[in-house]
Amino acid sequence: MASLGWTTLVVCAMALLVRVPDAIRGRNRTVFGILLLATVCSLLSISGPYEALDRQLGGWNLTNLILRFLVFATMLLVGRRVAKGLTSVRGARLIAGTTGRWALGLSGLAVAGIFLMMDTRGSSAGLLDIADRGGRSAVLAPYYAAAGRSYPAFVSLVLLPSLLATARSRLPRLVRAGALLMAIGALCAALSLPASLSLPADWDLAQHVLNYAAVLGYVLGLVLFWFSGLIAQAPGSLTATPRRQALQRKVLQRKVLHRHGR
Repeated sequence: MASLGWTTLVVCAMALLVRVPDAIRGRNRTVFGILLLATVCSLLSISGPYEALDRQLGGWNLTNLILRFLVFATMLLVGRRVAKGLTSVRGARLIAGTTGRWALGLSGLAVAGIFLMMDTRGSSAGLLDIADRGGRSAVLAPYYAAAGRSYPAFVSLVLLPSLLATARSRLPRLVRAGALLMAIGALCAALSLPASLSLPADWDLAQHVLNYAAVLGYVLGLVLFWFSGLIAQAPGSLTATPRRQALQRKVLQRKVLHRHGR
């Protein structure tokens, strides 16, 4: 599990560093913010950094609660950015509208409420020591984990149809590959919610694989989208020709019209 965490952190940090020049120029700073949050979340998922910070906060696993809310913020930015990028009107409305606000608010209340009902003494990444301690806290731990994965699962399920449609479209290969990777990440994020409640305790490796696969899918998908944009802007690029741009616009327009039943 440690190797999964460190691998995810390295990938997120490299993607973040690659995006620094564009962020300095003011290009797509939202994506830079997503990668920054993903890197911080990956760092706090590793035992050493997690426990070092949590000891500074009193040893009550407040770092875990902070991590949950950072994940919510990351998924909110991902949902809004990807829905906009894929011209998913329905997805953008669900995530940014009343439904999305209710999903975010209820998930946040559930996480905070269950956290306060548990005995969270003793810094432990993933609250593993609390789950092993027995009693009420051990019973509540899976529900706390499920609450923390509820909002990412909601956003992922909203994005999944548009991602799959883009992966099957006639857009450039890098765009389709990025959409496919993000679709895999979205599927893993959605599956992590029922896995929190249904998988046996000794299957925690499977849960970690789902979580880290979700992060890697989203991050690598964003990187491929960015590379596709760079190639399209390069002088003499086939994807930069007016004919290719017109084709891309037509494909996107057909997707929008299809979603609205026109």
